[in-house]
Amino acid sequence: MIDSADVVIVGAGRLGAATAYYLTKQGGLRVTLLDQHEIGSQTSPRAAGMVSCLRKSEIMITLITDACRKIEGFTDETGQPLDWVGSGSLKIARRPTDADVLQEDLNRGRATGLDVELISPEQAGALHPFLRSRGIEAVLRIGDDRYFNPAQVATGYAAAAAANGARIHANTRVLGIDIEASRVMGVSTPMGKIRTGAVIDAAGAWTRMVAGLSNINVPLVPTRQQLIVTEELPGAVADLPMIRIMDAAVYMRPCLGGFLWGVYEEHPRFFDMQSLGTDFDIKDMPLDRAVLDAAAAEVADQLPVLQTAQPREFRGGIPTMTADGHHVLGPSPDLRGFFFASGCNVAGLSIAPALGEKLASWIIDGKPGIDLSCMAPARFAGLEWSEEELQRAAAWQYRHFYGAV
Repeated sequence: MIDSADVVIVGAGRLGAATAYYLTKQGGLRVTLLDQHEIGSQTSPRAAGMVSCLRKSEIMITLITDACRKIEGFTDETGQPLDWVGSGSLKIARRPTDADVLQEDLNRGRATGLDVELISPEQAGALHPFLRSRGIEAVLRIGDDRYFNPAQVATGYAAAAAANGARIHANTRVLGIDIEASRVMGVSTPMGKIRTGAVIDAAGAWTRMVAGLSNINVPLVPTRQQLIVTEELPGAVADLPMIRIMDAAVYMRPCLGGFLWGVYEEHPRFFDMQSLGTDFDIKDMPLDRAVLDAAAAEVADQLPVLQTAQPREFRGGIPTMTADGHHVLGPSPDLRGFFFASGCNVAGLSIAPALGEKLASWIIDGKPGIDLSCMAPARFAGLEWSEEELQRAAAWQYRHFYGAV
């Protein structure tokens, strides 16, 4: 274990690894990346890997568009593999109120230069032979959307950061944060202390635990996300458009000759990571197949395949949700030298390339280059939620990720 670094990053998932890469690329800093598990082994490889370009604000569209460019050029830039498919997507409204939302999405997408158009349910069925038009009110085609292999992002960025000189330490817990005069001075690990003036909390589901080592409270909730990968199905080719059904919060994309699908359930399960113990691994997270069965039944008129396709894999991760649906990115207002890269709100993997670069700029130059105040931890100043209130707000953001009314 080294005894000093310019920046120590706690958590080697997609956000931590991407930030490590851009810190070494942009600033040539001495970066140490720590993870209490294997690199990129927790929630990141268990995500859906779907990129939704049409977000709820122009700043998010700007960031995800930048992330798309980085996904396209990932291998050329980092030297690491990343398999992706530019399939586009179909966003489906089954209620008139959600059709109105699609019209707003269309206007915002056109204003920001996205490839978007409203199409008929019959046209949507022609684009995707597994989709049935019954009960569909409106469909928005989004040509810019894509999907990628989620297992390759964190490991790819970590490998590229290591090639740039970053020190990578897997299976290494952070035991404490050394503080003097309200400033970060180092971190303690089982193998010794690392002197540093900057710590990034990118610990994913464990973000609150790491922040708690410095007596910092960050209002986010570790939330269970489950999905199924089906067996191969005739006609389930890789370039079929992804499908998102707004009110049911069900999504589906091609995967390995079958489909990957899941749901943002209305009453998600939350986790207290402290109570799970130090040996907990996300692969051991308890799953509930009944949640997926209920979701498949809810969209049976549109996607009957979800009730008949046999599962090949049933997996889950623990993304972090915030009360306002925005990421938590940037410096803590309570402790100099302490930064956050968390609060993924079930969209952290796809936008990680852009956020990692912005956070690196924030640390190197003192500013991210664009206004990211909507993500800044300082936005929580003066706001307090009970755990019950925080979970209720986070559950609403989770269920309404697709903008359903």
